[in-house]
Amino acid sequence: MSTTSIRERVSTAMLRTGTELAIDQRELEQRLAAVATRDSAFSSAHGAVAMARWTNSLVLWLAWRIHPRTFLPSATPEFSGQLAGSSSDTRSTG
Repeated sequence: MSTTSIRERVSTAMLRTGTELAIDQRELEQRLAAVATRDSAFSSAHGAVAMARWTNSLVLWLAWRIHPRTFLPSATPEFSGQLAGSSSDTRSTG
C-alpha cells in the first residue's frame, strides 16, 4: 500500500469523523442554548463544548493538510479569474 493511498484513507476518515462531530456539536449547542440557565453544570458543559469545537477544527484542518494534493481539482480556463465580457476575452459570441 502506497503512502498516498494511506494518507487518502486516513484523511477521508478524519474528514468524515470531523463532519459528523461538527453536526453533533451544533445540535448540542442548540440544546444547551435552549436551557438558558446559570447553573455551574451548564457552565462547564459550555466550556467542554468550546474545547470540542477547537479540537474538531484541528481534526478537520489536519485532515485537509494530510490529504494528497492530487485531491484538489485543477483550474479550468473558464474559471481562471477573468471577468466574462472583458476586453481580454477572445472567444466568439456568435
